[in-house]
This record gives sequence, C-alpha cells and structure tokens, in this order.
Amino acid sequence: MYEFIQGEIAELNPACLVLQCGGIGYSIHISLNTFSALHGLTASKLFIHFIVREDAHLLYGFATVSERELFRNLLSVNGVGASTALMMLSS
Repeated sequence: MYEFIQGEIAELNPACLVLQCGGIGYSIHISLNTFSALHGLTASKLFIHFIVREDAHLLYGFATVSERELFRNLLSVNGVGASTALMMLSS
C-alpha cells in the first residue's frame, strides 16, 4: 500500500523512529542497519512495509529497497514474524 515515506526525522531510536510528513508523525520500526544509515540526518526517505493485524497497523521502514526485499523474503519463511525478521536484519 505504501511505497515510501519522505520527511523530517522528529525522533530517532535504534528500534524505531518518528518521521514527520505533511503534519503527521509516523512511528516506524527500523533495523539497526537503517538506524546507522540515518544517524546524524535530519530528513530521510524510507521504503515501507505495512502490516495490518487485528490489534495494530504497523509500519516497517528501510533505508534501501534491497533491505526491504530481504525483510519480505524472511517474512515468507514459516514461523518468522516481523519482529524476528527485523532482528535478523539487525544482526
């Protein structure tokens, strides 16, 4: 549904960030690789993977398209969820 979100980095942590775009702050889960790529920047463009669950709508952001594709490939493995896939990308 979402290809990317581009905006100002309002808050940056190793596990997530808040990206401000059009007056809205998007909370986006990120890997440590993406955190390293964004550290010290004030604005960014993140490639998004959107997951809708019964109890939450979650955004996962990646600095590169290839990292997002690897995340999606990991999700296709039986028993690997989004949190596990993100941890695997971070190691």
